[in-house]
Amino acid sequence: MLTPYSRSKFVTKILTSATGEQFQVVFLVAIIDGKIQAQAVSAEPIAQASSVIFLPSISQKNPVTFAYATASAPAVSPFSHLFFFNSQPTRAPSL
Repeated sequence: MLTPYSRSKFVTKILTSATGEQFQVVFLVAIIDGKIQAQAVSAEPIAQASSVIFLPSISQKNPVTFAYATASAPAVSPFSHLFFFNSQPTRAPSL
């Protein structure tokens, strides 16, 4: 597949193996007979800073308090004194 196709590109991708190791893999991607085909050119392991993997720390959740309003509480409406309709400008001047 390493032939001089006019629309071939090298694509770099970081892949993770089943054991958790990460590799930087370089692919040659080309369109051959109307189909996209890729071939791995090289693969290099990415150096890990530490081979020990830690789980995130467990913390206690803080209790959440809720404040409920009763159904008989008055609701404030923007339509209550027709202020909403007076503050809206007209769309076009009337002739």
